[in-house]
Amino acid sequence: MSGPIYIGNDQGYYGTKVVSQNNGKFLKMFIRNMVVPNRVGEITYNNDPHNIIYREKEGSREWFVGKLAIEQSADDELFDSHERRLFSPTWFREQEYLIMFRVSTGLMLQGNGGNEPVVSVALPTDSYIDYKEELKRRLVGKHSFEIKQGNLPYRKIEFEIKRENLYVISQPMATLFHIALDREGQLLNEDLFIQKVSINDLGFGTSDVETLHGETIIKRQSFTSRHAMINVYQLLSKRLTEFSREVDSESSGKEYPIWSLNRVIRSGEISFKGKVYDVSEIVKECIQEVGSSLVDEVWTRLDYADDITYIILTGGSSIPFKNHYRDRFGDKLIFAEDYGIEAQFANAFGLCKFTQSKSKSVPLKTQQEVAATIQEEFTVPNNAEKPVNRGKRNKK
Repeated sequence: MSGPIYIGNDQGYYGTKVVSQNNGKFLKMFIRNMVVPNRVGEITYNNDPHNIIYREKEGSREWFVGKLAIEQSADDELFDSHERRLFSPTWFREQEYLIMFRVSTGLMLQGNGGNEPVVSVALPTDSYIDYKEELKRRLVGKHSFEIKQGNLPYRKIEFEIKRENLYVISQPMATLFHIALDREGQLLNEDLFIQKVSINDLGFGTSDVETLHGETIIKRQSFTSRHAMINVYQLLSKRLTEFSREVDSESSGKEYPIWSLNRVIRSGEISFKGKVYDVSEIVKECIQEVGSSLVDEVWTRLDYADDITYIILTGGSSIPFKNHYRDRFGDKLIFAEDYGIEAQFANAFGLCKFTQSKSKSVPLKTQQEVAATIQEEFTVPNNAEKPVNRGKRNKK
């Protein structure tokens, strides 16, 4: 009898991050969070496993997933999908959510010889209590579909999620388990379950804060769409439009929608009417302004963090705000990325460890063979598994 494979599936605003553990190895996978119907018919592309097409069965409607969906979607389609995902607490009811869950979980299970999946997923803080049971009902059961990657033919994927093998927790709690549990799901940092701890999970559209004392969550707060990375994009969009008007001889300027700003933030440049302009200082100013507001809000809501031992900073958008947190909270800060994996994967890694801690079974040591999938094996350095320094909280 084959043992289970443990999977943490973190479907966020920008991407779906998945981590699995089997045979002592961790695999991670990222798929851009976008699903659009195929409206172009037959397409030709190279043998890139990130080019994914999904369908229920032969003859049914085809859907582009991830990178391919981004390339094939129009700007308004992209914006509509992102807006619904960002502002709807019931995004999981959408067909796109189910397709992303099936594809990402199914790819992680490929080559595992029918190993039973034990899966954990997460909901944002302000959605968790109201919708966790509904999400379970949505995901429990048999999943049967077909996917095509690159130039390979369609292949059928089937798996079953049993109710007792599905866990739903809040997103910030996932990072707590990432730091508190070792790679086998055993308790490593007991101190985190004894002291008062605040977990700050910064995503693109949500900044969630959960405060725990012992094993009891005593407060859940969300600054959704008020102090989050999306506010940097919104502010930058406004400032770039103003800048383009200033340098435009006709003063007409140009609109910069938020979904077009990833490249600008990475490069610090814009192209306007045949000229390239350095806008890196504008980008920095927007991050500074939003970061200061975010930390001020957290500082106030946590009552200056005087009685909090540790503040855990996590989430894909935590990196640009790290210095703001360090300046305000000093040695109380624990940065999730310091524990062996990128910040954007911290929740998925924590979800994976959580499934191990909840399961009574131990996976068999079998060889995993994966074909035409997009997982990446990664190693967790031994020095990443270290107890939190309890003496830290006494420092000024």
